[in-house]
Amino acid sequence: MIKRLLARMRSLGAHMPQPPRVLEEIARSQRESEVWVGAAQIVVIALAALAYVIAPRGFSLDAPIAALPLGLVTLALLIALRGWYAYSRQLTPLVLAASVIAEMTVLFGMLWGFTSQYETTLSIALKNSLYAAIFVLIALRALRFEPIWVWLSGLAAALGWSVLAGAAWLAAGPGGRTWDAVVAASTGRIHAGDEAVRVGAILLVTALLATALVRARQTLARAVQASQSADALSRFFDSEVADQITTTDLAPMAGQSMMREAAIMFTDLRGFTKASATLSPAELIALIGDYQNAVVPVVRAHGGNIDKFMGDGILASFGAVRASTTYAADALRCIEAILQASRAWAQTRAQHGLPALGIGIGVAHGPLVFGIIGVEQRLEYTVIGETVNLAAKLEKHNKAEAAAACATASLIELAKLQDAYAAQLPCELRLRRSVSGVTEPIDLAVWPT
Repeated sequence: MIKRLLARMRSLGAHMPQPPRVLEEIARSQRESEVWVGAAQIVVIALAALAYVIAPRGFSLDAPIAALPLGLVTLALLIALRGWYAYSRQLTPLVLAASVIAEMTVLFGMLWGFTSQYETTLSIALKNSLYAAIFVLIALRALRFEPIWVWLSGLAAALGWSVLAGAAWLAAGPGGRTWDAVVAASTGRIHAGDEAVRVGAILLVTALLATALVRARQTLARAVQASQSADALSRFFDSEVADQITTTDLAPMAGQSMMREAAIMFTDLRGFTKASATLSPAELIALIGDYQNAVVPVVRAHGGNIDKFMGDGILASFGAVRASTTYAADALRCIEAILQASRAWAQTRAQHGLPALGIGIGVAHGPLVFGIIGVEQRLEYTVIGETVNLAAKLEKHNKAEAAAACATASLIELAKLQDAYAAQLPCELRLRRSVSGVTEPIDLAVWPT
């Protein structure tokens, strides 16, 4: 019966399917909440005990029962027992349900005990400020982040108060009952309407807290799912592109674009075709992975964004995803850093008896379009324009110049204006060079191999 009730109450908070990661996050929050619930209850008990000690006695010293001390000690023992179950990972739903009901039962037992301790009627005992403690116990259950325990605590409280109020009504008899709220407040007579309002308040607060928890769980589910999506996107897109996808106010669609002044970099593995003929598929993939691990961190460290991987080629941009006032200087410093990393990488591979491959780089700058291309089911952020084409051609032109990297000479002049760029590696200026696919001669900056 209890299991069926728990299952039914649990279903009240299950309005949407939740992925395992969300459930795991909620479960972790629930485990932590038991610590907070127990700590909060101990604080409340300590404050109540302090108030009891310093408050003047309003009862006879030979009273048959001291309801408040007895109730506080019992609650402390229940909290300790629940803490042990939680610590030993034996806090099953049934154990927790029993704990919730037991705590509320003790609270109502204290109210009942006041009739003997203060030698008064139950109708007067119900006017005790301990009524507020009911809401404290219900609210503490919300810390577990699961509506079922709020419902269970609230329903137990409503039932307990109804039982006590009913008993008080019967015990009062016709002379102890009234329908006048003023008379009820100023005497020991019981007002059925007041007691019904108190029960209604308990149920209303319970429903509001449970509803808030349901909405909070749904919000958490959406937040964790969005976080998962962002994490997944960051593995397939550059992090700044993923940020744009997840934070934009507009739904991504083909055709969205913007003009940028930016620098484009192409890198390529030298000797890859020859090496691939002698490598197994696993060795080939490992080689590309080593190469990408050598280049990608350097690009990102210099403010670049990875646009795409193309086999053994990498397309990166500086100032395209987000506008930059130092994109030229960033790109040139990145060239030098990649060349240094390339030489160290080649030496490491040679020491391990592996093919020592080089990296070729081509960089151009100018206006380009950064935007979304594709169809509804398959979209892609990318850079488009003559600047992109020229960077690809300059990378291929390295062979003609016997160079490790080629860039347009104007890039160096722009970098000096942007960020006081000063070359750290030897760089040659070669004027009016003929580049395949380009109609006019170009002045180039060349880093020799």
